[in-house]
Order: sequence, then structure tokens, then C-alpha cells
Amino acid sequence: MADSESAADSPLSIAGNITGILTFALGVFSFCAAFYAITYDAHREIQDLKDAVAERKSHVDELERYFEELDVAADADFEQSHIKPIVEKSLSGLKARHVEVEKELAAIRGRLQWWYRRQDITSSLARIETQLQHLGAIQLTFLLL
Repeated sequence: MADSESAADSPLSIAGNITGILTFALGVFSFCAAFYAITYDAHREIQDLKDAVAERKSHVDELERYFEELDVAADADFEQSHIKPIVEKSLSGLKARHVEVEKELAAIRGRLQWWYRRQDITSSLARIETQLQHLGAIQLTFLLL
């Protein structure tokens, strides 16, 4: 019994414990450093996305004005065309998606939220881009009629 009370850990056991503690500390430090590096430019990235959304919104407004001018000019081809409802649906969908993305971007307050919402917002912007390409194809189709 006296032997178990006075028995100390072996130097190898102590070295293993210290190595384990240092490895854990290095893992925590590496995670924090990686998270900081990834989210360092979060505010700049958010501003870039806001600018991109504003540019796309102005592009959609230009397209809408173009189709409204066709409507105002009482172009018989456009008025009787089956393309008009498709154009109106695409434009309204684009506007709704722009509003949705603007709300999502406005709701982000810090790096942590940006980290979790980044993928959602970039996928929303990709959907907007796809809709813009679709609207461009509709416009070309109408011009070729």
C-alpha cells in the first residue's frame, strides 16, 4: 500500500500527457486562426455582394423599361405574342428574388453570421444570374421573331 502512494508517474507518461495537452491547444488555436482567416474579409465580401445585387437590379430595371417601351409603343407583335406573360413572370420573379437577397444581406451583422449564410446567399445570386440569362434568351427570341 505504501508503494502505491509513493509511486510517481513515469517520465514517458508525463511527456505523453504534456504532448496531449499541447496538441489539444494547437488544435484549438488552429481552428481559431483558420476561422479568423476565412472571415477576415467578411465585411468587404458582403459589400461586394451588395454592389453586385445593385448592379443586377439596375440591369433588370433596364430590361423592364425596354419591355415597357415595347408595350407603350403598342407593338402589335409584342401585344399579341405569347412571350409577354413569360417576360412579366420572369421580371416579377427576378424582382422578388432581389428583394429576398437584399433582406438576407441586410440581416447579416457580423463574421459569424456571414460564415453560416455565405453559401445560401451565393446560391441565391447564382439563381438570379440564371434567371437573367433566361430573360436574355427570351429577349433574343422576341427580337428574332
